[in-house]
Amino acid sequence: MRTGIFLAVGFVILASSSLHAQTGAQLRAGDVFDLRLSGVPQEYAADFALQYAIDEEGSVHVPLIGEMKAAGLRPAQLERAMEDRLTAAHIFTRPVVLINVSPTSRHISVSGGVRSPQRLQWSSDVTLSSAIGECGGFTDFAQGSKIRLVRDGKIAGVYRLKDLQRDPARDPKLSPGDQVIVPE
Repeated sequence: MRTGIFLAVGFVILASSSLHAQTGAQLRAGDVFDLRLSGVPQEYAADFALQYAIDEEGSVHVPLIGEMKAAGLRPAQLERAMEDRLTAAHIFTRPVVLINVSPTSRHISVSGGVRSPQRLQWSSDVTLSSAIGECGGFTDFAQGSKIRLVRDGKIAGVYRLKDLQRDPARDPKLSPGDQVIVPE
């Protein structure tokens, strides 16, 4: 019996940490998410249970709500905005919106002097050095002292891998859409 309780508690902790990881990053154009609606009649909830994609302008079209700005918001913020809009328009009295961002729509790219340049699936725990490791490490001609991190089209930092290995606390966590460029 105790084992079952511990497993159930462990599952709840694991599920909540996964949800926390997804809510940590801002939504952006191209992100895809599932939407679930509760606290409303079942036939209406089914109309919302779709997969949505954020368009190039950063908006998403939701039934009964219309266009909503989504890019730049965290999933939890978009959930609250949708709930507020459904309530303010007197469509539903107590809707609860749940957004689950598809992890396959979030990537980082590693290019330049790595053995296997590629686009990697983003997760909340990926760091600059772990991304380089996933790509097979440096090539023979890589310059490990001038690694550039590009975020939102701007250089967010220049790093030296040896410094990051000496002090892992300085190893930056990557965000969806980041680019890691290792010069040769």
